Parts: sequence; C-alpha cells; structure tokens
Amino acid sequence: MHFHSFCFCSARVAHMTPHGHMQIPPKTVNMGLSPFQQESAVSVSPLPSPVSCPLEGASNFRDIGGYAAGSGSFRKGRVYRSDHLANLSSQDLDTLQELGIACSLDFRGAHERKRSPYQYSFLTSHALTVEPTVLPDFLDMLAKGEVDVKAAHGTMNKTYSEFVTAHAATFGRVFDQLLDTHTPLVLHCTAGKDRTGFAVALLHRAAGVHPDDVMHDYLLTNQFFRRPDLPDNRGISDEVLDILWGVQPEFLETAFKTIDKTHGNLENFFQSALKLSPARRAALLERYTA
Repeated sequence: MHFHSFCFCSARVAHMTPHGHMQIPPKTVNMGLSPFQQESAVSVSPLPSPVSCPLEGASNFRDIGGYAAGSGSFRKGRVYRSDHLANLSSQDLDTLQELGIACSLDFRGAHERKRSPYQYSFLTSHALTVEPTVLPDFLDMLAKGEVDVKAAHGTMNKTYSEFVTAHAATFGRVFDQLLDTHTPLVLHCTAGKDRTGFAVALLHRAAGVHPDDVMHDYLLTNQFFRRPDLPDNRGISDEVLDILWGVQPEFLETAFKTIDKTHGNLENFFQSALKLSPARRAALLERYTA
C-alpha cells in the first residue's frame, strides 16, 4: 500500500467537498500573543493557496513558503521540510528533482543516520547533528515506571529548551547553508517535527513571518506526519503517545521562552548565538523573501 502526504505551503485545516475539491477555511488570527510571540510582528495577509506535493516514502513534506513576511512574503519553492528521506520511491526522487531540490540539511543523530541512510546522486546532504533526547528520556521513563502525561510533557519541553541551550551553534549553521545554497533545499530530521520544526520556526521569524503563521506551520505536523507502525507500544497510553509523536504550542513556546531567558530577546539570540548579523540577515531576506 502506498501512502501519500501532501505539501501545503501554508494551508489551514483543509476539508474535502463532495466533489473532491479542497476547501481551506478562512484564517483566524489570535492577536493575544503568547510570551513566545511578544516580538513586534507584521500584519497578517490571507494564507496562500495549497500546493500538493505527494510523496510515497516520506510524510510531513511541505513547502514552507507563501507566508507574509515583512512587506512581502516568504518565497515559495525555495525551502521544504520533511521527515527522513531514506525510504523514497523512484517517483519521489523524480518529484524532488522536478522541484529542483539539490540539498538536504539533516538534523538526525549519528545512530539515526546509520539506521536509515540515504544517498541520491542529485542530492547533497549536510549533517547538522542534533542528537535526539526524546527516546533516551522516554526509555528512562519506562525504566522508572513514570510514563504518564506529565512526564511526557516534561520530556518534550526539556528537548526544546536544550535546542537553545545546547544546540544553538548547530542551528546557526542552518543559516550558513541557506546563504551558501543556490538551489531549493529540504530540512529534515527523523519525524520532521521537533528539530526541523524549531529550525523552520527560526527561519520564519528571521524572515519576518508573523508569529501566528510560525506556529501554524509548526502545528501542521499533526496533520501531515505519519507515525511509524510499531508492533509494541509497551502498554503506553494513546494520550502519552500523542504527546511524544505530535507537536503542541507549548513545546515551541518553551524554546522561545528559553531564548528570552538566556539571551534577553530573539534579536539578541539571532546575532549572538546564531551569528546572524544585520548584513547576513539582509542577504537572507534578499534571497528568501519577495
């Protein structure tokens, strides 16, 4: 059986009409910004139309472009996000080549890459290693018999906090690659939800995308990620698995709260931790916004 995920540049929750057409509900914007959203934000324009990008061997694959950014928008067809790329079909490879994708940024850890390697002649892969912590913490919870909702939330929030405190230099390298790469590229980890989600959120914020749209793109994972079919969940409740396999606003907010706590504000984090100087920021905007 073949499964397909769809790449929605920035669609809200979509519904199928009786005639098989996709309907996108009007966008609603919550202007009561959370602590993560307290940076000054641009006004929000209507979301762009969805673009379908079916892949058989990967899920959570989508174009991150089309969002309002400053006085323009984030360019479509330049940056994509996905879960891992090890199981792509020949048709999937044709799709990536048709999209012009010639570079991948792989956030997986060493064991993850060894377990699910890939090498495609048209794709240059750059390892930006962020070793996973959710699985080790999860196994520790199992050993202690502490697998519950509270522990699962704690594990996820710890992971997102450590993206800032332990891995900022690696996420800074994302911007090096974005500025050095002249072809469309795809960012991914194993599930394409946490490490990839944070990297995309940073890129969107650096480009001036409204915080509501940053959160919206992040949460699309809950629609487009296809969980692996595991034979044994070790008696873990669906509620806990939903936390560990999904994304929630709280997780991304934890990362940005950690930025505020450790660096004062997001702009300081961009310049001091990610080495995104005003000149580099301007070059980023020139290349990825229009």
